[in-house]
Amino acid sequence: MIAKAFSRFSSLAWFGVVLGVAPLAMAQERAPTAQDVLAKDFRVLLDYFPGRYDNDLQVYFDGELKTPEVERNGRIHSIFSPVTLPAFGPNMFYVEQYSDNDPNKIYRQRLYRFSIDVAEKAIKLEIFAPSPEQARAIKGAYQDPTKLAGLSPSTMTLYPGCEVYWRRQEQQFIGTMKPGACRVKSQRSGKTLVITDNLVLSNRSLTILDQAVDETGAYVYGNRANVPHKLNKARPFTCWTSVLRGAKHGDSGAGQESWTFERGWIHDQGGELALKTDESPAREFYLRLRLAEWPYGTNRPSLTLYVHEKGNPRAVSYSWADDGANRVGINLRWLQASCTLAGPERQFN
Repeated sequence: MIAKAFSRFSSLAWFGVVLGVAPLAMAQERAPTAQDVLAKDFRVLLDYFPGRYDNDLQVYFDGELKTPEVERNGRIHSIFSPVTLPAFGPNMFYVEQYSDNDPNKIYRQRLYRFSIDVAEKAIKLEIFAPSPEQARAIKGAYQDPTKLAGLSPSTMTLYPGCEVYWRRQEQQFIGTMKPGACRVKSQRSGKTLVITDNLVLSNRSLTILDQAVDETGAYVYGNRANVPHKLNKARPFTCWTSVLRGAKHGDSGAGQESWTFERGWIHDQGGELALKTDESPAREFYLRLRLAEWPYGTNRPSLTLYVHEKGNPRAVSYSWADDGANRVGINLRWLQASCTLAGPERQFN
């Protein structure tokens, strides 16, 4: 009797679900809100953002296309490394940016903190600036985060009004500041600068239009033609290289068996790996790796590996592979090299 009654109840419950009469727990499920949308956008942005970005292609093709000087931007490299800093809260990044493909030409070091701002219907980025002494001490913290251990919000500068608000549009995020809100006293001139920052982030690129004027509206820095830096996300590669001692470009290498051997790291947005033989006198070369994507014509994107003699911008030779290749190599008889896509753990070193 009990079994039959239970069976009949189960059938009725199933029948109720079919008719749309859901169990109480299902009926009380919360409807999604705009905050749920922001929460998902937040997860996507935090997935897109970390990594290295470089505008090597922009600089190269500006030269090829003879872009007017006023519209050109210099080369910059941006590193956004996730870090754990309990004193600041979650979703923290260490930022280091340098120019001219030279890691020693650092022009900006910051800590970034991301959070959801429901009132602004956006993802808020707060920017913490170090003192000059702190900046020197934390150089390279993307490779050694322990350098950041002594920092706290109270020991760094947080500029009110300089927050960046990110809002999703399709498969990218648009970052803007509130107009006229970011005002910073210049350490060089003593003048108050009015800063604007306009950014676009996707899963493989970042554009940055960073500009400043003084309180009279006079130009201080940034691209005068409003052309942003266009950076692509870099992928890390590990390489091995071998150079035949005593041989030069064009030699067959026949009968010579004395090779140097080195390993190193490079990235695919114009990254370079320096090579120096142990001969006397030593010879110096470098590899360059570039994921070439042409802004004109019918050439297909290619992962290209160049060999240069030090001081010579013209490559001795180069090879290429499909843009999705995990490995590219070259054999010049007197020099061999192979570069293989590395895992995300090698993104910052």
